[in-house]
Amino acid sequence: MPTCFTRTLIWKSCLITDTLKINNWGSKLYDQRVIFHQLVNRKDMKVPWEKLEHDSIYFKSDDVIRKPSMIKSKNKSLKNSLNRVHTNEDPLSGNTEHHQEDEDIELLQSIILDAERLFGDPSIQVKRQLIQILYVFSKLNGSYKQGYHETLALIFINLRNESVQIPQTNTFSEDDLKILSLYDMRYLSHDAFSIFNKFMSQSGVITNFYESEQSLWKSIEKFNMYLMKIDQFIHYTLQTKLKLESQLWIIRYLRMLLLRELGDDLETTILLWDKLVATQVSSTHSGSNLAAIPDLLNFMIIQLLLQKKTDIISSDFSECLSLLLHYPINFKTPIARNEFVKRLYKDAIKLYERRHDDLKLYEYGIRLNNRYNPNLRVLLNYTGGDRSSSESVNSSRAASPAPSIKQQHPQQHSAALPNNTRSESSKFEKTRLEMRLKKKVQSMINNPQK
Repeated sequence: MPTCFTRTLIWKSCLITDTLKINNWGSKLYDQRVIFHQLVNRKDMKVPWEKLEHDSIYFKSDDVIRKPSMIKSKNKSLKNSLNRVHTNEDPLSGNTEHHQEDEDIELLQSIILDAERLFGDPSIQVKRQLIQILYVFSKLNGSYKQGYHETLALIFINLRNESVQIPQTNTFSEDDLKILSLYDMRYLSHDAFSIFNKFMSQSGVITNFYESEQSLWKSIEKFNMYLMKIDQFIHYTLQTKLKLESQLWIIRYLRMLLLRELGDDLETTILLWDKLVATQVSSTHSGSNLAAIPDLLNFMIIQLLLQKKTDIISSDFSECLSLLLHYPINFKTPIARNEFVKRLYKDAIKLYERRHDDLKLYEYGIRLNNRYNPNLRVLLNYTGGDRSSSESVNSSRAASPAPSIKQQHPQQHSAALPNNTRSESSKFEKTRLEMRLKKKVQSMINNPQK
């Protein structure tokens, strides 16, 4: 039996209609489309195309037709005597309306600048629709952030590819029209706005990654915490050995939801987003399942690091930073790409379900290392008190504790290090010891007779 995949059905049923029952689509679509229609027609939300330079390709003249009633009232007022006028505005204060107008023009110019750099070089008509959506969205959310444009464009273009012009004929049944209403080209901007708004807002992408620097740093710290629990060796390599701070590379991963990291054609990214918007997780968090997206994103990024673990631990600072900023990914066949997305998402769900249990995260990290790095061997050197040992383990065990560097006697080492380095070293040793104890407990559980 032939199958047909439609991205529009996934996105609109998950983010607009909230149901696959076609009898309920009409009212849900209508409500959301009315909201966008009302917004774009509000005076404070109208895009000021007419305020742009006249040579701009986006300039639109604003033909104002004077009403006869206005002219009559003006002439009539000349015959009236002067009356006292009461006003709450201070004539010496700044012109707030003019200031707001300047801000609106600046906002529009910022969005246009990003729209001109969009991938695929879409047509002027498409860019104008994207600019209008971004302008309204930014006015509602207080500001525009770079990165919004690429996320919206990927959603918009994929919806546009499946949209159709519905002919005005009576050849369609009632059910046909209900289905076609989902793909109606006339409401492309309306639906794209609704989807983008829900995808960015209810998922926590804006509050976690865009809203403030403080929230962004907290998100980065959370990522580092998960990385430490799943693969301490990569964490040690990046944070301690190379001193490659996460904020140097991970901000784009988070804000763009891996849009630039999964290949140049963007097909891998949109396949992954299909799964994210349809996420169904059993969790204790309140609200939409979309709220799981920030954590799922963390776990997917960690998997990408695990897949390049050998390159990471064998590179210097500049090589590692270059690898992370230009993540190498290539698929020989569409089947390979689909399998990659399926596995990446599935393992992210597994990690998400274990996110409150450190030992289970550690154990799943071992499983991932066995898959991605089965032949990797790491030399571990331990020094503590009068005891010193060295052992060679495979990568799955190296997910836990130890750096492949020589360490001095603790007293000698602490005397030679500044306070901040001693603190980092102590913290690392404490965490390493905890992970070794967890390994020991796990071994005792698996082999109770020993």
